[in-house]
Amino acid sequence: MVSVRVSSISKAFAGRKILDDVSFEVKDGSFTSILGPVGAGKTTLLRIIAGVEYPDKGSIYFGDKDVTDVPARLRNVSMVYQSFALYPHMTVYENIASPLIIKNLPKQEIDKRVNEVAELLKISHLLNRFPRELSGGEAQRVAIARALAKNADVYLFDEPLTNLDYKIRESMRSELRRIFEELGGTIVYATSDPVDTFAMAQDVVILYGGRVMQTGPVEEVYENPKNIHTSRILARPPMNLLEVELRREGDKLYLDIYGNLVDVSHLRSFLKEDEYIVGIRPEHISFVDEGGEELIKFPSTVIMTEIEGSESIIHLEWKGIRLVMYYPYIKRLLPGQNVVVGVEPNKLHIFSKETGELISKYGR
Repeated sequence: MVSVRVSSISKAFAGRKILDDVSFEVKDGSFTSILGPVGAGKTTLLRIIAGVEYPDKGSIYFGDKDVTDVPARLRNVSMVYQSFALYPHMTVYENIASPLIIKNLPKQEIDKRVNEVAELLKISHLLNRFPRELSGGEAQRVAIARALAKNADVYLFDEPLTNLDYKIRESMRSELRRIFEELGGTIVYATSDPVDTFAMAQDVVILYGGRVMQTGPVEEVYENPKNIHTSRILARPPMNLLEVELRREGDKLYLDIYGNLVDVSHLRSFLKEDEYIVGIRPEHISFVDEGGEELIKFPSTVIMTEIEGSESIIHLEWKGIRLVMYYPYIKRLLPGQNVVVGVEPNKLHIFSKETGELISKYGR
């Protein structure tokens, strides 16, 4: 195992900048997720760490060693791609053993390592099959087993669950978490799905437009997003964002959330602009009964309800604005149905409309 330090990496293709001054560190033995939307530069970044792509600027360090000019075959890195990329003419055993054969390891050692990772991934019964005889989930397990068999210093995963259906992805997340806890290793896992990050990672690097938005422990970054991009990328569903104005009445300051006046006088030293973006997480929106006087209320109309397993994602319209609400149980609401929902003021995030940076949480 080894730490990985990415220092001021930039990369462009055909004049288009893919990575722009990217820097972060992956702790030795940690599981770090690189989370960002399609086109953020995740795959290019992994390829540079692996040594199969060369940066235009910057350096890669494994521990204290600068490996920027070290070829991929000498970096002891294993990579799993989004496509399973199994050799169709080889059995599962031969696919898993292939990186070990290239290293000219003794047959006894190859047998031992292949059987160990096959048992770890619960695919021992598949060793004599060919890729065409495997399901999607089984093929992905074989691809992961091949990467783990190498006994690398660093394991790189490029959205390995993207091509699997919902239920298989769900089971693979728990399986991968178990495997990595048992096996150990320094793991960098690129994904566009925040559920992967929440389910498996200790630390996260938020990548957007080729730039690092924020890094840190997953829970800390989720609770304290530095900007609008982080607030929406590390979230499922994404944070609701509302444009609001600051109103001054005597010595009082209020955020005018479409008629809801929220006293923000206690944030006077932070609020220097006239307009802001207020962020509300979907899980902080709740149904309002006769009480709830302390809540900011949104009398809304249901657009649609998505049922995901035992959870519900409810899409609402309020004053021409679309709100998304997360409900932890099955709740079927009909389109056009009227409901009243609300949020506690201390759950609000206040962002600069001009820069997108977080100004303050309401309950600072």
